[in-house]
Amino acid sequence: MKKIISKLLLIALLIIIVLPFYYNTEKEELTAEIRSKVDGDFIELSQGVTHYQQANVGADRTVVLVHGFSVPYYIWDPTFEFLVNQGFHVVRYDLLGRGYSDRPDVDYTQELFDRQLLDLIAALKINKKFDIVGLSMGGAIVAKFVADHPENINKVAFVDPSHEGYSSKLLSVPLLGEYYATVFMLPKAADSQLGDFRDPEKFSSWPDKYRQQMQYKGFRNALLSTLRNFMKSDKINDYKKIAQLGIPAMLIWGRQDQTLPFANSQRVAKALKIDTFVVEDAGHIPHFERPEIVNHELLRFLNQ
Repeated sequence: MKKIISKLLLIALLIIIVLPFYYNTEKEELTAEIRSKVDGDFIELSQGVTHYQQANVGADRTVVLVHGFSVPYYIWDPTFEFLVNQGFHVVRYDLLGRGYSDRPDVDYTQELFDRQLLDLIAALKINKKFDIVGLSMGGAIVAKFVADHPENINKVAFVDPSHEGYSSKLLSVPLLGEYYATVFMLPKAADSQLGDFRDPEKFSSWPDKYRQQMQYKGFRNALLSTLRNFMKSDKINDYKKIAQLGIPAMLIWGRQDQTLPFANSQRVAKALKIDTFVVEDAGHIPHFERPEIVNHELLRFLNQ
């Protein structure tokens, strides 16, 4: 009996050891050759290479689009195309650790994201006030950026923005957090993105597009570090400061958002002292599901 138990324990231990290798999708380094085959441009900034795209350089108005926790800048496709067609100078980019931007082995803090955006603006020679739009976690990044650098901002819009702190005792434990992220969190990451849509069956190719970034080393560490650092604190005071500064703001929210439920909008709207523009029949990324509605309202806000 003891021998059987010992064998079972040994098998269990081997499984525990093997699982991270089995589930690890990060087999490649991001190289110049890989980047040469993707759309957009690349620029060396103080924290590493940033993947970005811009159009209508030289236009009177600039709009910067900041994506959320893990889906790269392609999440802005409908908004980017629309604003470009409206004549705006539009800039979107991959946050560090995501897409085809570098994945530095550092703490992913507000300061890191702040510096990336400041560096990008300087490198692209955006010298006038610009408009900025933040989605989900990108909303929290934008809120802090606007609160700290109001001299750079004309108007700000938020799409289903995060605001509450997130903490996980399990993920915060060194090594254990890495193990859990590799074995349990990341294997579900691509398919779980479908939960951002009200009608996920319309976006069946979404997980495969997401998986492309998962093959490059540093993705897991970037997401985990973001959860441990940037996401741990409540951000509502940044939204309140925007209202105090008198910066024109817009808040957009999908009624059927399951990632950041619509009830969350009340807290953000109260902090910003504005009403929420509600998008019916849309989930966490309403600008993608209902672009004909969101684009119209966003343009109205920018032009008023």
